[in-house]
Amino acid sequence: MARLEAGEPFSWNVVRDGEWLRVALRGEIDENADFSELRAALRGNVELTLEGITRINSCGVREWVNFVRGLEGVRTLSFARCSPVVVLQLNTIYNFRGRARVSSFMAPYVCEACHGDEYKLLDVAEHFPDRRAHVPAFRCKRCGGIMVFDELPERYLSFLSEAELVGE
Repeated sequence: MARLEAGEPFSWNVVRDGEWLRVALRGEIDENADFSELRAALRGNVELTLEGITRINSCGVREWVNFVRGLEGVRTLSFARCSPVVVLQLNTIYNFRGRARVSSFMAPYVCEACHGDEYKLLDVAEHFPDRRAHVPAFRCKRCGGIMVFDELPERYLSFLSEAELVGE
């Protein structure tokens, strides 16, 4: 993952991948974020890749909720690679997800041996097939030690228990 700069303005990149539009979002979602052009371009099956979102303020939450609510031409909506900033909003703002399904998210881990930390990509279908908040352990790339989840699972993963997640 490329290093993101604080204060980076909101931007996106749209790529057609078969029947899907894959949209990588970056930067801060705040009162300056304008979703109108993006909203008009989205149709059919859409995956929003959200690991590049670095900050969302209260005005940004309002803009985001209106954006997600206004995606009338979108048949299927998926959130992928959700940054910790997005996970926080999924856990605290009731309608932040809208009708989207979360497919994957970034999770904080720390090595018990060398105390190195990094974000690991967790795939919902692979790592949480029964929607229970049992986090996997990983090996540290630096020292080979055990990396453990560096948050309270019941808090960080509370969005996993919501029915909207499974898209049923």
